[in-house]
Amino acid sequence: MAQARCRYCGRWFKSQPGKGGRQKTCGAEACRRKHKRVLDRQWRAEDPLWVRARQAKVREWAEGREYWKEYRRRNPEYEERNRAQTRERMRRRREEERRARAILGDPVGYLRELRARCGEDVCKTGTGGAVVVEVVEYLMARELFAKQEGPDSRAGV
Repeated sequence: MAQARCRYCGRWFKSQPGKGGRQKTCGAEACRRKHKRVLDRQWRAEDPLWVRARQAKVREWAEGREYWKEYRRRNPEYEERNRAQTRERMRRRREEERRARAILGDPVGYLRELRARCGEDVCKTGTGGAVVVEVVEYLMARELFAKQEGPDSRAGV
């Protein structure tokens, strides 16, 4: 009989005759459990429809029994942790929206700031730094001409 090495504990084992070289574990309970978890994870990854259907069933079961309401009552720390995570998530989201509005409100100013940062060696990684500066210059020119301000429009102000 051929010997093989267990994928999970590394021990050598003789495969069972009926397995035909398909045996992956030594047969120890812990190794079989690990292998089963790997196969289950693999199967769920290959069948997202099953996962969605299962989630819907679990959600329906929990709602029918008011499971989450009771769980939150028994575990107030869960509710507070969720609130803290939501506050942090919303803070980050609002900050991103504020940043996006600022960029859209003054794209040329944003590009100038970006160019200034590139001048401070933030964007200069090898030879790519010069390319980044040139791209920023191009975008600034494009934005100025799109607004029909041109580089000379500031001289008249």
